[in-house]
Amino acid sequence: MAHTTEKSGLVVNFKEWACSFSGCDGGDLKSPVWLCGIEWGYRRTKDQSVEGYKNELENYYRREIPQQITEEFRSYRCESYKMDEHLGYQYGLKVAKLYAAIEGHDVSKARDLAKASTGSEIFRLNLYPIAFYQEHDALWEQYGLDKVTGLESKQIYRTWCLLHRLPWIAEQVKEHNPKVFIGTGIGYLTDFVISCGGSGIVSDIHKEVIIGNPEKPEDSKRTMYWARTNQTTLVVIPFLGGMSGLNSDALLQKFGDRIREIAGF
Repeated sequence: MAHTTEKSGLVVNFKEWACSFSGCDGGDLKSPVWLCGIEWGYRRTKDQSVEGYKNELENYYRREIPQQITEEFRSYRCESYKMDEHLGYQYGLKVAKLYAAIEGHDVSKARDLAKASTGSEIFRLNLYPIAFYQEHDALWEQYGLDKVTGLESKQIYRTWCLLHRLPWIAEQVKEHNPKVFIGTGIGYLTDFVISCGGSGIVSDIHKEVIIGNPEKPEDSKRTMYWARTNQTTLVVIPFLGGMSGLNSDALLQKFGDRIREIAGF
């Protein structure tokens, strides 16, 4: 089910909204580095009460998302991604460290580089436009997203995005021609391939294993995939956090160094 006959402006405009820069974090489209996550996590902040968090979620799903969709959100509104504003978060700090390594610096210089950031060094986007704090499909109906989108479950929504939004992202990659498109999340290799060339690159994907700590190779072994399109190099790496992610400076350094080599920085 792609759309319903509802005339509220929500379902009618969903495709235009989903095939846009909705769900992106900002940055410069002309940046040579595009960093793509899966979707916003929308987690509760440390200083936020349970009730305040619930109210924020209700507002996001029932007001903000419908408002964006009815406004036919098509244009890119985020003009910068200033790394120094995100250093207080683990993910933001790791992004800065990875970028430092890609630029040929030691990850220890990440904070200094981030503070000198102009906001144009990285373009950050996500595969999927709607934020979720959990994977459960129950949240889809709980917050009325089946009515908003015309898609009856989150699984259908993800399938829809696979067929429509991700090819749209691939068109943007081709148009803006970044030097490297970095996808975070090995389990989403298929999604990132579709977002960066699809069938045109799938037979040319390379797999590499990188060891963060030679003294503990089994504990610090991580996999990456990469492929070259006409001008852009696709690199798919583990998540930046978690037990199986890039959870050490050594891994961030080695992955950044290798990305630099592959993409020709």
